[in-house]
Amino acid sequence: MPTLRKLSPLAAAFSAALTFGWSGALTATAQSASGYTDGPNSRTTQRSVVQQAARASWTPTRGSGTTSTSDADAGYQRAPQTKAVKNARVLRPNPQHRSAPARSTATGSKRTSAIAQAQYSVPAPPPIEGETIVEGDVIYEGAVVDGYGPTLAAPMGAPCGCDSPGCDSMGYCESDCGCSLCGEAPSGRAWRPAITLSLPQDGWVSFEALHMWQDGMDLPPLITTSPSGTSRANAGVLTRPGTRTLYGDGEVLDDTFSGGRLRFGFWLDRCHTWGLGGEYLELDEENERFSRTSTGTPILARPFFNTLTGNEDAELIAFPGVIGGTATVDVRSQLSGGGFYLRKLTNCDEGCRAWLFCGCNGHFCSRSEIRVGYRYLELDEGVSIREELVSSDSTSPGSFDITDSFTTLNQFNGLDLGWNYRVTRGYWTYDGLIRLAVGNTNQTVKINGNTTITDPNNPPAESFNEGFLAVNSNIGEYENDEFTVVPELNLTLGYQLTDHLKVNVGYTGIYWSNVVRPGQHIPTLLNPDLLPPDLEDPMGDARPLFALDTTDYWVHGITYGLEYRW
Repeated sequence: MPTLRKLSPLAAAFSAALTFGWSGALTATAQSASGYTDGPNSRTTQRSVVQQAARASWTPTRGSGTTSTSDADAGYQRAPQTKAVKNARVLRPNPQHRSAPARSTATGSKRTSAIAQAQYSVPAPPPIEGETIVEGDVIYEGAVVDGYGPTLAAPMGAPCGCDSPGCDSMGYCESDCGCSLCGEAPSGRAWRPAITLSLPQDGWVSFEALHMWQDGMDLPPLITTSPSGTSRANAGVLTRPGTRTLYGDGEVLDDTFSGGRLRFGFWLDRCHTWGLGGEYLELDEENERFSRTSTGTPILARPFFNTLTGNEDAELIAFPGVIGGTATVDVRSQLSGGGFYLRKLTNCDEGCRAWLFCGCNGHFCSRSEIRVGYRYLELDEGVSIREELVSSDSTSPGSFDITDSFTTLNQFNGLDLGWNYRVTRGYWTYDGLIRLAVGNTNQTVKINGNTTITDPNNPPAESFNEGFLAVNSNIGEYENDEFTVVPELNLTLGYQLTDHLKVNVGYTGIYWSNVVRPGQHIPTLLNPDLLPPDLEDPMGDARPLFALDTTDYWVHGITYGLEYRW
């Protein structure tokens, strides 16, 4: 039996700590460079017991050579740090884990020999995902626990460069999702449907205010005037000297108007490669009103082309000694829409490059994705023209209340295809979204009219379901379906305020082909014999006639708002 060397009290305590390890099952025997002690348990058996217990809880690491008793008291022999791990976190062995004196299996007495540091060092904890073990030192390099890594992003204002680890905008670095997150906070697991109602693990919701300009509505000349002294035959007639258009003969509703857009959705997996989203957009109803009242001066009239005479003509609203009254035109327009889509990550990248406004290099992350879904749009517009007239001729007393109404409704349903590209650098994010929806637009045009004539000499008042430009020849509801394309462009610049909250500002432009609008369906050709009260035998052709006319529509403007992700 080998001779046991006498241990110092500190070495004896160290040997005892080794006997009772972290799990309570680790038993080690003092060992020299040549072998173990003898006894009922063979050298091979003792080594197997030690190795199995160490594998179950701790992983021993080889030392670089024999150390002195002071080295044993201090722990491991520290390996020199390389440049790559110079600033990494180093875990030192816990002093509470030193080994206790081993018992001899032959006699049960305590051994007093020292532990040979040349053979085994104090066990180290088992590595977890993302750690590196270097010569007895445990170096943690961004371990991923439940989907999150340590935040290593440089603070704002730090020198720019590419020496630090690649991170997204809020500092989620080196995760097992790679570059797919690109500025988004990951959760610990993918969304899993459950019987109980609960929010998905990862999702987003944003609200943007919209300040938009739309394609103006074209109107024919609706209200005209002439200088005082103009003859009754020429009053308000287009192409006559001095005639001026007060309302119409151009575009209306071409100023800015406001609205809002809500976007929401959730990711189907932890790394944000598949997601479902939806949106709703609505612009405030834009209204415009024109109104003029006259007892005869100034002259007011409604121009038209007389199909019986083949010349320009006008109906009088106000003329001295003949008639006086009020003319009112109301125009409205409203756009709304929505849809839902499936989004799929197609490519992501990260690296180091110079930025547009900075000459130094910095980390960036980019991702691109495709979208496919359903798109709905609705454009509801209308024009109403009303006359309230009172006769100024005492020989022909009476009053007239005349209304023309032209409304259109466009409803688009189609397949929506899109491509989105995002670039993230630091706390800034740039998004570009191109969409193309193809499908059908259901077009509806409604034309209505009403006239009430009050004659004090022949009561009661008479009412007719006709107006001035809306008469029996064109009144009705007309519907048509037409193939349509709706491209859209979105450019957004965002700044990350917190891990979950981002402020956005951007631009949105939408184009819509083949729509119907009220201005295109207000006639200018009129047969006066068809005006109420109807003549039993009117002369000439029935005019106006309905003719479907389509045009294009666009809207664009500035967007700004907040986005929240969880």
